[in-house]
Amino acid sequence: MTQQVALLTRHDKARLIAPALSQLPWQVSEIQSFDTDALGSFSAERPRFMSPNECALRKAALAAELSGLDIGLGSEGSFSPGPYGLGTYNLELLCCVNIAQGWAVTGRFYGPSMAQQWQLTNLAQLQQALTQVPAGQHLLLQQGSRIDKALTAQQAYQLGSTLLAQGALTLSYDLRAHLSPERQIHIANAAADLQQRILSLCPACATPGFWPDKAIPGLPCAACATATSLTLHKLACCQRCQFSTTQAVAARYAEPQYCPECNP
Repeated sequence: MTQQVALLTRHDKARLIAPALSQLPWQVSEIQSFDTDALGSFSAERPRFMSPNECALRKAALAAELSGLDIGLGSEGSFSPGPYGLGTYNLELLCCVNIAQGWAVTGRFYGPSMAQQWQLTNLAQLQQALTQVPAGQHLLLQQGSRIDKALTAQQAYQLGSTLLAQGALTLSYDLRAHLSPERQIHIANAAADLQQRILSLCPACATPGFWPDKAIPGLPCAACATATSLTLHKLACCQRCQFSTTQAVAARYAEPQYCPECNP
């Protein structure tokens, strides 16, 4: 039997999310009456005051509340420097709240992103930057308090040429989901992860979301067997009854470079 589910979005995310949830099976409808930018925007016009996890959970709860349905979905994306400060990484979260059954499960994607930003002072720099923008990716131009959104590469060139006569400007990706092909792929990946987590039931009480996502450190050093900070086991714990299990990671030893004794 098909379950009616509400998704809070103004950025056309249902077409990305619904196919990845086909095994549940759910019929996803969009709730567009709430301005999700009120919870923070990529262009920083409205600052973010919640963590990504909190924001995704809040959107999911709002989706259920505004629709009157038992199940709500909320999606939240964020960008940050990658591991060791290299590159830019995209974190996509898709939270599902079941009001009737009293559980919440969040799917995730975390990986490298092509999102970039350029500080421009002349037309040659603008032309060079635009050659690096992939097809379908829309752009933002910012100059002082002025922000122009949803620009194609051609529109960004035309407007940027005019604005540069007035001073320096910033060119960046418009990272809203309906304008960012890369984010669309990542959101679909987060939805696929959510489906797997919902289908993973607690062995004790059958609550969804029984997933080994808590890392327990202590993988022994291959040279001296000292416990390192690398993951030894992963813990799955039920959010309802607290039943838990641990599973070992595939690696048996850590390289000495991660050892506090061999590489202090």
